[in-house]
Amino acid sequence: MDMLLAVVWSDDPERAGPDASRLRSDIARAVDGPLADLGVTEYVVNVRDEAVAGAMIDVQVTPRPVLAAVRARVPVASATACAGVLDALRGLGPVSAWSVTGSEPLRVPEPGEDGRCPGMANLAFLRRPGRLDRDEWLRVWLEEHTPVAIETQSTTAYTQHVVVRALTGDAPEIAGIVEEVFPIEAAGDLGVFFDSRGSDERLSHNIKAMTASTARFLDDGTVDAIPTGRYVMRIRSPHV
Repeated sequence: MDMLLAVVWSDDPERAGPDASRLRSDIARAVDGPLADLGVTEYVVNVRDEAVAGAMIDVQVTPRPVLAAVRARVPVASATACAGVLDALRGLGPVSAWSVTGSEPLRVPEPGEDGRCPGMANLAFLRRPGRLDRDEWLRVWLEEHTPVAIETQSTTAYTQHVVVRALTGDAPEIAGIVEEVFPIEAAGDLGVFFDSRGSDERLSHNIKAMTASTARFLDDGTVDAIPTGRYVMRIRSPHV
């Protein structure tokens, strides 16, 4: 099945949005019915929650702050098929959406009773530099960079989305979207983030290796890296 990935933006650059719990409830009320109409029984919501507040790595080059990201596997990820979902999300703020693929080099742990998956889920929105054509860019990212990212960071889950096409006219020109899950301690500890295991030498090595690898397929100032909590949302009562 295709995958719909939508981002709800904030109109206010000084404000990321309402509290995470209320935002998730607002999203569920908005999209459970339209997603159920598409045969969806569960979807994923990423929001900034209290657990990741003040995270050390928090980079946004897109002018509008991210309120939430919503992902769901749908029969067809087209603007027409997903119109009901996108219209519902627009009640919460401006929306950009893409049709994407999905692969999991490291599977995401099962969520807790509240639906939250353990740890901090960093969402990275990647832009392809003009110096690389699409096939070469994908090869470097998916085949060469992936093992470096997993080796040099304390990654507990790793999901890659290749953008197939934009579903909204004003969507930023994004080529790939990554979700990397880390231990929650990585939010405030660079040593944990880069899996240094208490070694300054290992920390330096991992940072240099990761930086060199990303420089091969990404340019400075082209990546949003948003710390979030990852929630699995199950549709229990459609249209309520």
